Amino acid sequence: MNNLMKKFAVAAATFTLLLAPPVLAQEDELKDMPGYVDFGSLEAVNGEPMVMVNIGAFLLGFMSQATKDDPEAAALMEGLKGVRINIYSTEGEVMPAMDQINDVKNMLQAQNWEPIVQVKEEGENVQIFMKADGEGMQGLTVMAVDANEAVFLNILGSIDPNKLGEVMDKFDVDMDVN
Repeated sequence: MNNLMKKFAVAAATFTLLLAPPVLAQEDELKDMPGYVDFGSLEAVNGEPMVMVNIGAFLLGFMSQATKDDPEAAALMEGLKGVRINIYSTEGEVMPAMDQINDVKNMLQAQNWEPIVQVKEEGENVQIFMKADGEGMQGLTVMAVDANEAVFLNILGSIDPNKLGEVMDKFDVDMDVN
């Protein structure tokens, strides 16, 4: 390993050690927020996730500062408190993940989350829910399962639907479901 690689590895390890305690502490704080969704023990159902992203307010603050040249994206980021993404391989065994989606769906409905999109087809299930109050959206949850993977996404914080739409338009993301 050359000197540049060694310096990079040491810098990355130091940065990770400095960030780990605040990020872990913030994950615990997210659990008390109205937009938090407990997806249950997904590892017991699907094993280790292929992709796992847990971003708390601490890192979102950094990201918000990095997007200052894009006012719409910065405004959207400032209201967010957390983003959690877990993607699991289903390897064709969709029933355990489908059962997990149904359990979480029932829990969300009992907690007055509003269903936005629900698509059920042969071997596929997509559920999108929103938690709102008189002020606006407090959370958004997306759950999707197909023959290849199970995706569980939870966005927490104040989400302005108008700003979300502006950012999606800016990045040419089509939110229409046909």
